[in-house]
Amino acid sequence: MTANEVTGSFEQRNAYQGSPDRPLVRVGLMAANGNRIDVTLLADTGNPFAIVLSPATIGRLKRRAAPSVNSNFGLLEGRWLRLFMPEFEIDHKVVGYASDALASATKKSHPDFEGLVGLPFLRMFEFGGNADSFWLRRAI
Repeated sequence: MTANEVTGSFEQRNAYQGSPDRPLVRVGLMAANGNRIDVTLLADTGNPFAIVLSPATIGRLKRRAAPSVNSNFGLLEGRWLRLFMPEFEIDHKVVGYASDALASATKKSHPDFEGLVGLPFLRMFEFGGNADSFWLRRAI
């Protein structure tokens, strides 16, 4: 199995990226027009929010508003998102948040990061890592 590959056994394994090395996941989101948008997000088990993206990325998804919350990064604007990852048999709604400050902070580690996923997202999977990569598996 190679890094950055989704296998037939419903596992996503990604080599760490950034400086310092950071765990990442690739997440599929469905826009209201039916287009799937794939984003690369930093995995942060200490974050209490499922998904935080830039306002520009969330704007491309065009979903309904959800309650906003205050954080140490300022106001996080809430938005309902459709998480669409059929390789993991996941297709459901989650509350995500928009924050330029947080998205910018993740890009300082690696320019491909478009935000982050936190523990509520990760708990939908089995997840872990080793010296080489971070992985997600379908929860059984």
